[in-house]
Amino acid sequence: MKRMIFLLVALASITATAQTSGALLPDTVERTVTLGNVIVTAQQREQQLLDIPTAISSVGAALLENTHTTTMEQLAAFVPGLNVNVQTPHRPSLSIRGLTSDEVSPTAQPRVSVYYNGVPTSRASMSLAELYDMERIEVLKGPQGTLFGRGAQIGAISLVTKKPVSAFGGYVSAGLGNYAAKETEAAINLPVIRNKLMFRLAGLYSYQDGYVRNLSGGLLNGKNTVGGRLSGMWLPSEKFSLGLVINYQSDDNPGTAFMSKRYPNSRGESDIFKYEASLDEQKEWFNKRSVVGGSLNLRYAISEHYSLSGLTSYYRNGVDHRWDGDGSIAPAIDMAEYVDASQFSQELRFSFAPNERLEGFVGAGYWRESVEQKYWFGPNEQYMAFLIFQMPQYMIGPDGVVGFPMPTVPNDPQLGPLAGLPLPTDHEEESVDGARNQASDLFADVTYAILPNLKLTAGLRATYESYVTSREAYMIGNTPSMLGNLLGSAPNFFFAPTAYTEIRKSFWSAIYRANLLYEIDDRSNIFGGYARGRRPNVLQFNSAGQSEIMNSESVHSFDLGYKLASQHRLWLDATLFYQLYNNFQTSKWDGANYLIADAGRATSYGLEITAKAALNDYLELFGNYAFIHARFDDTDSNGDPQEYAGNTFRLTPEHSFSIGLSAKVRLSSKLHLQFTPTYSWKSRIWFEDSNDQQPEDPSLARLEQPAYGLLNANLALRYIPQNLSLSIFAHNALGERYLIGAGNTGMMFGVPTYVPGSPRMIGAKLRWQFGD
Repeated sequence: MKRMIFLLVALASITATAQTSGALLPDTVERTVTLGNVIVTAQQREQQLLDIPTAISSVGAALLENTHTTTMEQLAAFVPGLNVNVQTPHRPSLSIRGLTSDEVSPTAQPRVSVYYNGVPTSRASMSLAELYDMERIEVLKGPQGTLFGRGAQIGAISLVTKKPVSAFGGYVSAGLGNYAAKETEAAINLPVIRNKLMFRLAGLYSYQDGYVRNLSGGLLNGKNTVGGRLSGMWLPSEKFSLGLVINYQSDDNPGTAFMSKRYPNSRGESDIFKYEASLDEQKEWFNKRSVVGGSLNLRYAISEHYSLSGLTSYYRNGVDHRWDGDGSIAPAIDMAEYVDASQFSQELRFSFAPNERLEGFVGAGYWRESVEQKYWFGPNEQYMAFLIFQMPQYMIGPDGVVGFPMPTVPNDPQLGPLAGLPLPTDHEEESVDGARNQASDLFADVTYAILPNLKLTAGLRATYESYVTSREAYMIGNTPSMLGNLLGSAPNFFFAPTAYTEIRKSFWSAIYRANLLYEIDDRSNIFGGYARGRRPNVLQFNSAGQSEIMNSESVHSFDLGYKLASQHRLWLDATLFYQLYNNFQTSKWDGANYLIADAGRATSYGLEITAKAALNDYLELFGNYAFIHARFDDTDSNGDPQEYAGNTFRLTPEHSFSIGLSAKVRLSSKLHLQFTPTYSWKSRIWFEDSNDQQPEDPSLARLEQPAYGLLNANLALRYIPQNLSLSIFAHNALGERYLIGAGNTGMMFGVPTYVPGSPRMIGAKLRWQFGD
């Protein structure tokens, strides 16, 4: 880490020295480094970033391009307090200030809300998006329910794509990289009627071979993504506008490399960072996902001070995912998941600003969701038995060769009539969970200038929610499970047979916020605030098919911050936060199901800092730091000891930082060179709230990632007359070895699996920008 900091400082010094010797851009050439006013719409109206009375980070299109940031995982490095882990595209783990959103129950609502051009796409299976043709990404920290709905319990990620404009233009880019990477991206802006009707088309194709080789055949942890977007804008008059966005993304990726450390691969190798797995033979593993939908945005300006707007959206999402749950060549845990989800939302909003002291909005919203989530399980019980009878050492030998199967139940008198009975190899079963979720909202958010330099912002959202969830579980075919007789789930193994059953429940709730902003001068301010966040009650079924209704989770959040924007050369913001949780909804294994459980009370507090400095006209430095102390309390609300007392929230580094620089050099009057290296670092991360370390084999079962850092770099050569650029980029340039997941399905059988992060990725990209 010290070497990386030294490298970046040295590069900054070299650039500054080159400037004094005349090697950099003279005053007559376009300058790229100036920190202008950043406009955001976090409070549902256009404002300068400095004027927002809450913790917010904004990442613009220029930074995304200059750092070759194309995914939400890479984006997280530029936002203090945000962490994004992706094992599969339909189950990303989005974490803000330590609270993770990766719900598994169809009725469980997100804690971190994802909005795509103002439209909620927060369900885990549809939240992940490729970052192409973006205008900016805004990340708000702390409860944002009054602004972004009930799913923004601890924060919101707002993705804003580029809108059509009344000028012809666009860009085309194409790139190649290691692991057979291919990347193509394009956008074109088409004005049909000048200043009246315009469209923008954008598309993406991104492919990369898997970086983990499955010695049983095929590759794992790869990428094959296609995306497309149509945006339209109609302005029939000065008062009326109609916006349209239609978006599509399809992921047809190879399977995830859930790898075992207990069992070696077929070469006898147990080091997962050799990037060679041995999963079940003659099987195909895959991650398939599709997201398609659109939105219609209408706005009518009643007058200069009042306006009406409406936003209508519909999105549909499908998932088909199959994985090897034990991470070994033995055919023990073979599972698949299918998801079919749809969401409809409608919002009406009246905005007002009658004078310089008062502005805000009131409105109403309706949201409806339909979800079907199906799990398939097909074990070979002649190998599964080694795990059930706690004899995992006999399933695979130390040389990676599969052991002899266990054809019958052990002939042990303690097993009664089951002793000696044959174990099946072709049992199959399925569990189908469904949900119909809907909510109606009334909301208001108002800012009032108490004094010329003191503003109060307050918001309220009242919600009526209705949930219906169902469960059905059954055996497929005619081969019953034998081991299910020991687990109490016969004739199934995982999912106890359950006739179609429904749970229905409705709730009223209210969330609110209040913030004060004091303007020290026209360049700086301080702000403080309180907000209440809430995650709704969860309806679910346990492994025995019995229904459960979990209490709603609530958080009381307090912020105190400072912001400075000095002469377009310096930006600094720092926020202290303190958060109290009740009925903390953790996820844990219950028999064969990964369910929501009440972990009691918890507390988190910390500090977030972002800084940007344009040292001169040619050199910019930027960085951020986050300290998050997120722990479960020692006792619950009744004073009783808690199971996770003192444990750290999962996927939460206590310390993290990112630093970088952007420097531009003139090679000639037509050729410019821009270099943007970044280095990000995180302290230890636990992958489960239980902070598991199984005592029988700690070296294999420790579910954590020690501190690590990633160095990325992008070098762009630009030919100014033709708006051409050639970029060479590297992600994880030093080849750091790190995990993006641990535990997973195999953990409940004593064989946790681990997913290695990407090795060094390098490539080159050619980009042409055209137009008026």
